[in-house]
Amino acid sequence: MSADHAHLIRAEHLARPAVVYVRQSTPEQVRDNRESTRLQRSLQQRAVSLGWRQPLVIDDDLGVSAGGYADRPGFQDLMTRVAMRQVGIILCVDASRLSRNSKDWAHLFELCGYFQTLIADADQVYDLSQPNDRLVMGIKGTVSEMELCLIRQRLRSGAEAKAQRGELRYNLPIGYAFDAEGKTVFDPDRRIRAAVQALFDRFDRCSSVRQLAAWYRDTQTTFPSRLFRGRGVLRWAVPTSNTFRKLLAHPFYAGVYVFGRRKTVVEYVDGRLVKRVGSPRPPEQARVRIHDHHPGYISWEKFLENRAKIKENRPRWQMRDNRGAPREGLALLAGLLRCGQCGSRLRVGYKKDSALYYCDGGHEKGSRRCQSFGTSLIDEKLGQELCRALEPYSLEAALRAAELKDSQRSRQLEEARLQVEAAQYQADRAFEQFDLCDPKNRHVTGTLEERLDEKLAELQAAKDRYQQIANTEPVVSEQARARLEELSRDFPKVWGHPKADPRLKKSLLRAAIDEVLVKPVEGEPRLEVIIHWQGGVHTRIHVKRPVRTAGKSTAPLEELVKQLARELGDAEIARILNMKKMHTPGGLLWTQDRVRDFRRQRHIRGPGKGRAEDALTMNQVQERLGIGHNAVLALARRGAITPNQVTDFAPWRVPSAQLESEQVQHLVAHLKQNGRLPKGGSPKSQPELFDAK
Repeated sequence: MSADHAHLIRAEHLARPAVVYVRQSTPEQVRDNRESTRLQRSLQQRAVSLGWRQPLVIDDDLGVSAGGYADRPGFQDLMTRVAMRQVGIILCVDASRLSRNSKDWAHLFELCGYFQTLIADADQVYDLSQPNDRLVMGIKGTVSEMELCLIRQRLRSGAEAKAQRGELRYNLPIGYAFDAEGKTVFDPDRRIRAAVQALFDRFDRCSSVRQLAAWYRDTQTTFPSRLFRGRGVLRWAVPTSNTFRKLLAHPFYAGVYVFGRRKTVVEYVDGRLVKRVGSPRPPEQARVRIHDHHPGYISWEKFLENRAKIKENRPRWQMRDNRGAPREGLALLAGLLRCGQCGSRLRVGYKKDSALYYCDGGHEKGSRRCQSFGTSLIDEKLGQELCRALEPYSLEAALRAAELKDSQRSRQLEEARLQVEAAQYQADRAFEQFDLCDPKNRHVTGTLEERLDEKLAELQAAKDRYQQIANTEPVVSEQARARLEELSRDFPKVWGHPKADPRLKKSLLRAAIDEVLVKPVEGEPRLEVIIHWQGGVHTRIHVKRPVRTAGKSTAPLEELVKQLARELGDAEIARILNMKKMHTPGGLLWTQDRVRDFRRQRHIRGPGKGRAEDALTMNQVQERLGIGHNAVLALARRGAITPNQVTDFAPWRVPSAQLESEQVQHLVAHLKQNGRLPKGGSPKSQPELFDAK
């Protein structure tokens, strides 16, 4: 033990264990800088030279940063041992190994000073209960924290300066690679390039990312990906919609180099700082953006178009004013109609085999509907307008579609051929490995034989897929061309065919129409429709609006509702109609809202405030006269009062004027005095209150 340290190390320190704290900041440093770990562990010999016998090594924080954001279990264990007086001295190579933030330093200094724990580095032993030693260690801690800030600032500045020149390298998306000079070029693998290009071409013909993923899933078309954690291993598999969203939103495919798309946010959670990396921001908000940095699979304009399509196809509950992706519903104008009164998008409601367009007044709670109408008439009218607008171009469009279909077939055939070549290479390689193996070594030959069988099966599957695509006939044959010409002359017939796909119709409408404004014409049973075509042309048309008229089938229902509404509320009317097994004109069960809408459409007034004064229920009669239920029935059998009901299941009511009659007052007084009515019976002609049905 050195004489300089003898006065600091006392018996109470030697009675406690010595702790050697070992830490490195990243897993890469642990893997590559092994000499640093050995140097820190060698402090055990220094602890022995200072007088301790069996030093304890805490190395739980290897690969964990001490900047203050990561959770360090080893450091927490060290602090706990110090607080429990189980540590005599802490040994570390330098101050930066213990901590690089002032909060941890201050806490450690405080505990070591209170519980008489020493700290030692490679040169000196410090007693933090002494002001001078605490000052020196405080300076070292501040320098350590400042050193980390400077290192980060220099690294960040260097990376950003390199990114400004487009030379900062990071993991490239699939379809790109670095050449020998470090420049970004297309991947040399033709199969990968064809797969990436086919992805963007296929998305042009799909209405949403989900539809694109469904096509890859249904056709079992594989897509490449690289596992960078596995040293860039290439893997072919059927992709998911999340994979497509990342690829289509990446500006790198448009030849744009970006840096700084993700923003790092520091939050205070459960008493500690947590660093989180946010989602990628748009390339316009990136710190560095360089156009035409490398060859792109698509143009920048095409990238913006794809991004707008993805944004437009988001679910309507995430963004109220978007169109949404075309789906299988009957409403062809979903996402195109806008209310001409409040400016909101019209929504769609489905009921069995019909649909309804309606505006809910700007989506505000409690707002009334601006308008609502069925889908059939307006869909048919706008379909006619679309057919009239596309009639001059129908033949050209049909032939163009057929050519695109043939080009798609050619591309699929080329992809299948490249897949066969790749499978043949893998099979040949597996055979060479199997052929070079010693036949006597059955443990190895068995495994290689199984691998060879798998590769041969994959090769046969690739050949079958290639043959299946090759056997399909081209679309633009002479016979198909004649058929297309015939159909193009009668495009309205094709449009109105029952088997026409609604999604295709919606896509055609959205390709030709930007927006449709609709508002009812006041005082007339029609709608004013303004079509905003793509390109700025507007068309104004009128569509008939069906009007409900009181026919023979609804007249009895209207009369019954009118009678019930004089005295009952909408909820009670709905109960009575449902018990009578009477349905709405649309064949549905009654609810309070449907009764209210039915009355409003037919201008049937509800009950007035004075309804209770004209007629009383049986319970109200009992309260008014002060008698029981059986007594009221006796008065009815005597004929003194005449209860009545509008219809079956409706409540019985008694005119309030009858209760003030001299006969009723005399009978009630006799009943209260004697407990029963006077003798005399009831007339035989008086009907019973509740007739047997």
